[in-house]
Amino acid sequence: MYDIIIINLPGLISYTVPAAPALLKASIEKNGFSCKTIDFNIKFNRSNLPDKNELEKYFTTGLNEEIKDQAVKLINEYIDEVLTYTSKYVSVSVFTYQNKTATSIFCKEFRKRSNTKIILGGQGLADGGILGHLGYAKELYNQGLIDYYIKSEGEVSLVELLKNNFSAPGINSDTFKQIKNLDDIPIPDYSDYQLQLYDNYLPITGSRGCVRSCSFCDVHDHWSYTLRSGASIAKEIITLHENTGFKNFRFTDSLINGSLKEFKIFCKILAKYNLENNTNIKYSGQYIVRSSNQLDESYWRDLADSGAHKLTIGVETGSDRVRMHMNKKFTNADLDYTMQMLDKYNITCVFLMIFGYPTETKDDFQETLDMFTKYQKYANRIITHIGFGTTLAILPGTPLFNNAKTLNIELDKHENNWIALDNPDLTLAERINRRNSAKEHVQALGYKLDEDDSLNMLHILYNNIPVFEKRNKVKNIIKIKQINH
Repeated sequence: MYDIIIINLPGLISYTVPAAPALLKASIEKNGFSCKTIDFNIKFNRSNLPDKNELEKYFTTGLNEEIKDQAVKLINEYIDEVLTYTSKYVSVSVFTYQNKTATSIFCKEFRKRSNTKIILGGQGLADGGILGHLGYAKELYNQGLIDYYIKSEGEVSLVELLKNNFSAPGINSDTFKQIKNLDDIPIPDYSDYQLQLYDNYLPITGSRGCVRSCSFCDVHDHWSYTLRSGASIAKEIITLHENTGFKNFRFTDSLINGSLKEFKIFCKILAKYNLENNTNIKYSGQYIVRSSNQLDESYWRDLADSGAHKLTIGVETGSDRVRMHMNKKFTNADLDYTMQMLDKYNITCVFLMIFGYPTETKDDFQETLDMFTKYQKYANRIITHIGFGTTLAILPGTPLFNNAKTLNIELDKHENNWIALDNPDLTLAERINRRNSAKEHVQALGYKLDEDDSLNMLHILYNNIPVFEKRNKVKNIIKIKQINH
């Protein structure tokens, strides 16, 4: 008999170890309750089902309705396994919107077969990527298909629910109480996982929120920045390494070096452990560029010895002017210094780029191309690859979205299809062309590009939106503004 069973469902084409259920299990059992975790997503991804590709498309998009019956049958097989255990609650960890199709089927089918209470939680409950808008969860709740939904901080809210404190913040509510001391959260419990089925790294969370407030990001709209001590993070990595044998770790943080003070402590502890035990522990994560006056030689030595590699840097552009508008708060000179030191200590990195920012001119774009030419000496040696993604998407909850009127940006229902009225030449077609030109440029220079389905999505978008009509609309708006002045 378990107090709660936490499951993951198909929808993610991923072999990454899911951190949330393991974190929740540790917090739940720390408070005296029992918990079982089951990852059906990895079982699906590792399966050899005859129609796996079609099922995958259905789970991730909700399209391809002709295979729905097979999807329902498969979910019922997962329910069979859940029902072999007795529990008070069953909770679905909805990691992303791609899990919604399987989650909806599970809730409908499970309701028919059991009176066990159903709880939903996770990032996928949000509409448009904003956790403040839990329309999907509320819809299932109003239909009677779930009993509770948890908004954020499940380590606290889920425990309160198990204590029958149903009015606690975060339970069936748009409000929640953020954990201030992350050091209180126990080390994740992966004892239910078949770790050999996953990629060879474990996720680590050292902070929530971000010290930056980038114009295109909505993280700060939801989280206040909170962090764990560097010593606590190092202890978790060392403990997990000794308990599981894993040597590779990946941070889920918005920035691993958001707190430079704690990050330096973390690096020193892990560097010492690596050197004394010859363990070669490695980790990766998102990394912010800092100026040379904040760092010294010992910092870079500790960074290398602690196992840092594939640090993901949001470079975004080669233009200082555009990057300052993004509120990234570092310059090309800072980036030059960072690249020199990464090269000196043989620490690899990944560049993330944004093309078609609202203030980006042709000269700004050329600066980006020139940057890649200048850094060619680092290609595939220090810069392992470059991530392009789509052109800039203006997402709800971001400063660009919230201040669109002030910034003279006309938004559209699709986040990629916006218009900068002060930069009318930057149409969607032009943004796609710049991305394509940049792709050809970096590949000619020998860089590896981390390609995904984003370019195909852009072409689909381009072919389904009256781009020229929008462009003419921009010109008409500008003419009207000129006449009024």
